[in-house]
Amino acid sequence: MFCAVVAYPLQKDGIFDFDYFAKKHVPMFAHFLGENCVRFEVQKSLASPGAPAPSFICAAYFWVKSGEDFGATLAQYGNEIYADISTFTNIEPVRQWNEVLE
Repeated sequence: MFCAVVAYPLQKDGIFDFDYFAKKHVPMFAHFLGENCVRFEVQKSLASPGAPAPSFICAAYFWVKSGEDFGATLAQYGNEIYADISTFTNIEPVRQWNEVLE
């Protein structure tokens, strides 16, 4: 199992539409992933007294069975996925690919 992470760094002049991201963009990508997507999740960062300040404003996680199929989805739908980013933010996302160990 693998987990693709897309995180948006906290930026002073950054804009971010949480509603669009959580209800439109992330589900669209999960739809493109199809049966390869085991689950997906959106997390909104919070500031908490006594805790370190968050580094990211928001992040999405996509748990998938196949890295090969994930890459094929990006090859097929990447232009549409990346073009949609400007609809909800002006922040360049940070992407990470993880192997799920447990």
